[in-house]
Amino acid sequence: MELEQHIQRIEEKTHLLLKKLQQVQSDNELLHAEIDAKEQELSLAQKAIGNLEDKLKLARIASVTQGAPSAEDEEFKKEIRRKINDYIAEIDRCIAMLNS
Repeated sequence: MELEQHIQRIEEKTHLLLKKLQQVQSDNELLHAEIDAKEQELSLAQKAIGNLEDKLKLARIASVTQGAPSAEDEEFKKEIRRKINDYIAEIDRCIAMLNS
């Protein structure tokens, strides 16, 4: 009789553990879905930031070409000139490679 009770308690505890395992697995799936959603939000936010940074650069270029330049604008102009010169040099190298 005592052995049967002991076996029954073990079965009850096993059943309880299985229920808890299912709950934890369910919670885990929900958390993974939430992580995926947050990663998508982060990706969209990063794209939006990139677009805004591009717009800011364009706005700075436009402001530099108009009006009286500030010291910061002069540094920005130098940076733009360096980039343009780099692009021109790269184009020249490509043309030279095509010609040879």
